[in-house]
Amino acid sequence: MRFFLKIILFFSVLVHLSFTVNLNNKKELPECTGITLKSKNGAFIQARTMEWGAYDMQPELLVYPRNYTYRTELQDKIIGMTWVGKYGFVGINALQDPRVADGLNEKGLAVSVLYLPRYASYQSFIKDKADSSITPGEMALLLLSSCKTTQDVRDLLRKVRVVPKPEKEIGGITAPLHYMVSDKDGNSIIIEYTNEQLHIYDNSVGVLTNSPDYPWHLTNLKNYISIGVEEISPVKIGTLEITPTGAGSGMLGLPGDYTPPSRFVRATAMRNSVTALENGERAISEAFRILNNFDIPIGTMGTKHDPSILGDTQYTTAADTKSLKYYYRTMNNHRIRVLDLKTIDFERKRLVRRNLDVSKAQDYKTITIDNKKG
Repeated sequence: MRFFLKIILFFSVLVHLSFTVNLNNKKELPECTGITLKSKNGAFIQARTMEWGAYDMQPELLVYPRNYTYRTELQDKIIGMTWVGKYGFVGINALQDPRVADGLNEKGLAVSVLYLPRYASYQSFIKDKADSSITPGEMALLLLSSCKTTQDVRDLLRKVRVVPKPEKEIGGITAPLHYMVSDKDGNSIIIEYTNEQLHIYDNSVGVLTNSPDYPWHLTNLKNYISIGVEEISPVKIGTLEITPTGAGSGMLGLPGDYTPPSRFVRATAMRNSVTALENGERAISEAFRILNNFDIPIGTMGTKHDPSILGDTQYTTAADTKSLKYYYRTMNNHRIRVLDLKTIDFERKRLVRRNLDVSKAQDYKTITIDNKKG
């Protein structure tokens, strides 16, 4: 018994030390969760939460016009790939950076950027190939401005090199990223760079979280194969009949912590047990309701160790790739706001920026009771 207590204590210390190192480096506290949903009338939704632990991201809503010129700066200030975008799009950035971590373009392509620490490994930088090279952070800009389908994405990425570049905002490392991309026809893919090679996977379960890589998560689902929506039948042990304590027994064993593997399993179970959704608006509503389960409350991801670190969900987005509507809510205001891309003039010549929140406070609606009526 003492031996097992020592083992438990040893691993507890390791976990604590690992967590402290991550806090001090402020590198590994993003805990994003992404899902897709489809409605009966053909609408396809890509939605995600954005968690970031190192600082307040101060996110802005950006509107990029058509025919905008993009220029990449690689390591050592070498100029990389330069291109003129075909399509206009909306997206969300951080720290006034022109790059976006999430977005939807006018052709119905949605791109979400999530963290992949310790697994992302990019193609080697070759100076002679700089003109076809970009950094991981520019991937969303490239895809949203250049592609209208996931097949376009596959074709384009065969011609592009994604190479490392240290980012001072995340402690001088190259951003370890992977990507979920969906189009208006309901095709969805996962893009990862591991072992310095490009990998594109069909998004077979409609879910993405963080490390390990996507194939690992699919293998891990085998450990939860018995989870489902059907209630568990009573079991007889000797003369005692044991029955479930209440509804929901089919989900017994579903992990509830915030680690990427647990969130992947939980999101897969929720996303793939949703009943038929009539239309895009219903699917948007359900996407936000599912992602409510992945909001990380303030204080549960490190704020007790360092008050400057936020572990909570800074914003949540949902893109309807059919109706071309982009929805979001923030950590400060849970009211869902929507931008209809069909109302935007993408022929404008300049980039437009707008704060996600007019004011960092919850928008409450007061209701009144007419005392003259019964």
